Amino acid sequence: MAWVRRRRPTTGRREELLRDEAAGWEGLTALVDGLDARELEVPGVTPDGWSVKDVAWHVAAWSRDTARVLREIAAGTWNGIDPSSEPGWTDRTNAEWFERSRAMAPGDVSAELRAAREDLLGAFGELDELTPDADEWFEETGPTHYAKHLEDLEPWVAALRRGRG
Repeated sequence: MAWVRRRRPTTGRREELLRDEAAGWEGLTALVDGLDARELEVPGVTPDGWSVKDVAWHVAAWSRDTARVLREIAAGTWNGIDPSSEPGWTDRTNAEWFERSRAMAPGDVSAELRAAREDLLGAFGELDELTPDADEWFEETGPTHYAKHLEDLEPWVAALRRGRG
């Protein structure tokens, strides 16, 4: 993910972010939870051959990483350096996470997706102040990230469900 720094008013922003995250989460989990273990592992969500399980692990991994960053921001120890600005870093990281997810059981990925979200929300809640950096990390990893993957998942899951017949 490449982060683009934006300045936003913070009045009501925290609540807006949490509402947007909850709505995106509901859409994401409705798709993931509606599939059986076999369907979760069928490749084809992306041109790279990701399955729904792989997308779920990808979202979980980014959520965990963002929770770490948010805790560093809250503690005043974050160095402000976004590694994704390094050319190729995001693609390499996504490829590593994809390889890891391929070896994981669907149930383990589902459990980690939920645990990572709780970690993300917990870290967001630890922020005394919603800084522009914290706002951006949370929005990009939560609502914006969910929406991007829902664009890929919705038609794929619809096709899987049609194939059940």
